[in-house]
Amino acid sequence: MKHLSSGSISRQTGFSILEVLISMVVLSTGLLAVANLQVTALRGNQSAYLASLAAQQAQDMAERMNANPVGVSANQYDAVDTTIPAVPVDCQSATCTPAQLAVYDHSRWNTANQTLLPGGAGVVHHDAASGIFLIGVRWSDKQLAGANGWQAGSAAATVCGAPQANTRCFLLRHVA
Repeated sequence: MKHLSSGSISRQTGFSILEVLISMVVLSTGLLAVANLQVTALRGNQSAYLASLAAQQAQDMAERMNANPVGVSANQYDAVDTTIPAVPVDCQSATCTPAQLAVYDHSRWNTANQTLLPGGAGVVHHDAASGIFLIGVRWSDKQLAGANGWQAGSAAATVCGAPQANTRCFLLRHVA
């Protein structure tokens, strides 16, 4: 039989269960942080996507106005608001007057705003003194978490109306 002397104590090698559990907690916390970062990035991407759609829609109205200079000079685009007017004539298949084309543009544009953007609507505001048109597109954005998307008294308030919770407003200045 072999006797162990006090100088030959065996040492444990490997991990204890406690060390493994601590490692799992640290790893799990790190993975949860990465998942949270991914979710935040996806939300930011969605918000940026909606802003780019709003910019495209504002540019669309500017191009519509450029295509109808007679309607612009006759102030036909000054009344573009968030409503969707009834279209008297389909200007894609029939010849329209500049006034009819302005109504057609108004209807098609705000229909597209509603389709593409959550709570989407567009407005055109003409500052007669400067000759500049402010084209505003507003939409709902949950990322604001109850905050207003623009300030009272700002150009956005002039075009998009009073600030609203969870709503953003994109403005485009256009000289026709």
